[in-house]
Amino acid sequence: MNKILFLLALAVLCCEANAQHKQSGATVPGRHNTVVRRKQIDTANLRILYAWNADDIKQDSTYLDLGQLLIGKKMTKYCSLFVEQADDERVKWHKANPRAQSVPNGTWWMRGKRPDVWSEYQYSDIFIHGDTLNEWAMMPLGQEWPLRYEEKIQPQGWRLGTERKTILGHVCQKATCHWRGRDYVAWFAADIPIRRGPWKFGGLPGLILKIYDTAHLYTFEAVGIEKGTFPIWQYPNEEYKKSTRRQTWKLQVAFNRNYLLTSGRRKYDPNAPGGMGDPMSAPHPYDPMELE
Repeated sequence: MNKILFLLALAVLCCEANAQHKQSGATVPGRHNTVVRRKQIDTANLRILYAWNADDIKQDSTYLDLGQLLIGKKMTKYCSLFVEQADDERVKWHKANPRAQSVPNGTWWMRGKRPDVWSEYQYSDIFIHGDTLNEWAMMPLGQEWPLRYEEKIQPQGWRLGTERKTILGHVCQKATCHWRGRDYVAWFAADIPIRRGPWKFGGLPGLILKIYDTAHLYTFEAVGIEKGTFPIWQYPNEEYKKSTRRQTWKLQVAFNRNYLLTSGRRKYDPNAPGGMGDPMSAPHPYDPMELE
């Protein structure tokens, strides 16, 4: 019996380890001026909320993030609601303290698990106009410039299944695909004729309400569908350096796998010029969603 309990506990620990994607400890970016200079570029009348890697789908404090898909008049945007709400508070603080040279760090208001740690899936905005995808990627503290790039949407080659399940009161159909190195299972609601989903996912004949990879490293599940008036924000264009998907992806992976080394941190050495000693290094295992 003790052996069985030990094996069960080990299995739970392994699953928890696999589901963690903020293990690098990368520090969230400051974005002091960027936040207060954001501009509204569109308005959405529909917002779908997605829990990302939730321990308990009913408790947002157990989410790595709460994402939002905004269906605008001219575009769709997927981004972190937790980050946007923190930015809202920072903008309010700036208006109340106009003489301050900077605003407090967003972690003062951030929610969810490990709110002080950066992840590219939480600190990137995905804009889609027609068949074009733009990613605006905020890097962790230590990277001088955030990056942005544009690419044509890459079809995900969905295969429709016959299985059904109900999510948020909508009967969803199963679909599968192999995309950029991973196998995915999606559940989409054909009665919501929106060919989008969380992050970069879409292309099905209905809104994706749940999607996960078959290794169960990444799971997005809808927890709310809201009608209303929601601003679609964009940060200052000039503060994002133009890049490519490949360059942006390589840097994001590097920060996850060794934040200290990639950000150029060095050990203190009183005998070295400027006290800058050897580079610091703390490697971490990391499996990105896109493997290629």
